[in-house]
Amino acid sequence: MTALTWRTPDKQDRRLLQSFTCAEPKPPKGRPLLWEDEVQKYFRQEALADTNSSARFDQRFRIAEDAAGVAAAYTHARPEQPHPDLRLPPGTACRYLLMLGVAVRHRHQGGKVADAVLLDALHDIAEREPDHESVAVLGRVDRRNLPSQNMLRRWGFEEVIPGSAAMRLGWWLLILER
Repeated sequence: MTALTWRTPDKQDRRLLQSFTCAEPKPPKGRPLLWEDEVQKYFRQEALADTNSSARFDQRFRIAEDAAGVAAAYTHARPEQPHPDLRLPPGTACRYLLMLGVAVRHRHQGGKVADAVLLDALHDIAEREPDHESVAVLGRVDRRNLPSQNMLRRWGFEEVIPGSAAMRLGWWLLILER
């Protein structure tokens, strides 16, 4: 696996972001994977503006490039209010891992690239909360998105609010301790 170099994109990167392909163009069984299309659309069309408008939540948008363009991207931010059904230890900071995408060309490699992306995101999250001994990292994952669920499990996340037919996104939690 090629080492990824991370940076914060800016408005000059709009064209580069338009080329980021993290949704399978021809998914298995011919059915589009809704969550992949949502993530791709977000990074191509919304992430820059969303990050700028969410500065008060310290939203971060990071991309990694390789010779072919954007290899991966993620965003994370402090929540306006932590999820009401989650009880976090006192003094624990909270951040949402909002979106994470890996270019299609880096898929099917045993999760190596996805794990490297998540590792960078977790380091960046921890660095953004230097005054806290622990940080609760929350992510939402479509209940049918097994690769993302497996990635989160490899890193110790727990599904704390399962997705369902009525609410397709489940909530996943990891407490980072210093």
